[in-house]
Amino acid sequence: MPQSSFHLGIRLAFIALGLFGVAFAISGLLIALPKPAVGGTCGPGTASEAPIVAVLDPVSIGAGIEPSASDTSSYDKWLAFVGECQSSADGTVLASLAILVLSVGLAVGGPMLVLTSRRRRSAQPG
Repeated sequence: MPQSSFHLGIRLAFIALGLFGVAFAISGLLIALPKPAVGGTCGPGTASEAPIVAVLDPVSIGAGIEPSASDTSSYDKWLAFVGECQSSADGTVLASLAILVLSVGLAVGGPMLVLTSRRRRSAQPG
């Protein structure tokens, strides 16, 4: 009987860790992007938007109207602003997806690895 309660405890511990990781990954997709170094915010209003919004709808980045290519200074600043916001959003989304995959893998595969290795050790003649 103690062995089955141990198995249940291991499974619950890994599921709890996995759920924490999933929650962490989802919150990473929903928090506002940091302000870019060139000034302004990465959103259509006065606040930055969530990374998932910027990745799914890149036009929503609040960079204003694209300046004409003849005004090279303004155009370069505009490109730097959009590039910084988009790269920040891309990096955040990729990191969140990696955390999500690892968390699900931990919740599903962790108990199998621990319990299988424990069974092998107890099955070997000592």
